[in-house]
Amino acid sequence: MIVKKRIIPLRILIDEALLRRLPLNHPKRSEILQDLLIRKSGFKGEQDMDYYLSLLNDSEFNILQDLRIPLGKNHFQIDFLILSHAFFLLIENKNMPGIIEFDPDFNQVIRKHNDKVEIYDDPVLQVKRQLIQFVHWLKLNRFTIPPIEFLVTYSNQGSILQNPTKNEEIYKRVCKGGSVVMKVEEFKNKHKKDIFSEKELKKLTKLLIKSHQPEGSHLSKFNLSPADFLQGVACPSCRQLYMERISGSWHCTSCGYRSADAHVQVIMDYFLIGNPSITNKQLRRLLRLSSDKTASRILLKMDLPFSGTTKNRVYYPK
Repeated sequence: MIVKKRIIPLRILIDEALLRRLPLNHPKRSEILQDLLIRKSGFKGEQDMDYYLSLLNDSEFNILQDLRIPLGKNHFQIDFLILSHAFFLLIENKNMPGIIEFDPDFNQVIRKHNDKVEIYDDPVLQVKRQLIQFVHWLKLNRFTIPPIEFLVTYSNQGSILQNPTKNEEIYKRVCKGGSVVMKVEEFKNKHKKDIFSEKELKKLTKLLIKSHQPEGSHLSKFNLSPADFLQGVACPSCRQLYMERISGSWHCTSCGYRSADAHVQVIMDYFLIGNPSITNKQLRRLLRLSSDKTASRILLKMDLPFSGTTKNRVYYPK
C-alpha cells in the first residue's frame, strides 16, 4: 500500500506563481518556464508510474513516493521506495520520449528526439548513489540491511530504449514502466527469506516519513525583486489586468467575466513568491484596493492565521 503519497512540489507551485505575476516581456520568463516544464514532466512521469505500482499486492509492500532524506549536510532523493519483509527496492523514474541510448562506458545517456541530440548523466549510476546513501542512513539509524534492489524506469510511452553495448546491467536494471511488476516478481522469487518483522517494518516506515524534508524555495536562483512583480487581480478567463472590485465581486472590463474569489490565487501567489506575511496595507496595494474595510473583509473570509491587534494585524499562509 502507499504509505507516503507525493504532493505537487513547491518548485512547481512557485514557478507557476512567478509566471502569473511577472510581465509577459520579463527577461526571466523563459528560464522560469523551462524550469517549470522540466519539473512538471518529472512529476507527470511519477504519476504515470503510480498505475503500474498499483498492480502490486497491497498487503506485501509499503510504497513511499518522493522521499527526500537528510544525510549529513546533504540530502538524497528517491522517486519510489518499496519496502517488503524480504527486500527493498529503489526506483528512479524518467519521463523522456525519444530514442534513449545507454553508454555505460562513459556513464552517460544519449537522447535523440525532435532532431536534437542531448546528453544526460547515467541514471543507473544515479540510483546506485541513492542506494549507497540509503544504506548509510539505515546503518546510522541501526536498522538491519536487507537485500536492496534498484531499477531505472521509463514511464513515457514514447521512450525507445537502446543498449548498443549489450551491457548486462542495463538489461537487468532498466525497463519501461509496464515491466515493473514483472521485475518485482523476479525480486520476490530471488529474496524469499523475511528479514524484517511487521513491527520493524512499521518502525522504519514511520521514521522515513518523519525524516522526509521537502525541497525548499528556489527563488534565489532567479534574482528577482519586488519591483518585478505585477500588482492587481488578473481575470481568470482572459488573463487581462486589472479586474475591478464592485459590490463584493471582481469584474473584468475586458471580457465581462465576474468572480467572487479571483483574489484568492493572487494572495496565494504573493506568499509563494517569497512573502512570509501580509498586512491590510500590503493587500490593498497588491489588489489595487482603496478601502481598508474591503481588504479586512477579504482577509477575514480567507480564514488565514494571524497575529497582532485589529489595527496592526499580520496574516500568514495556512
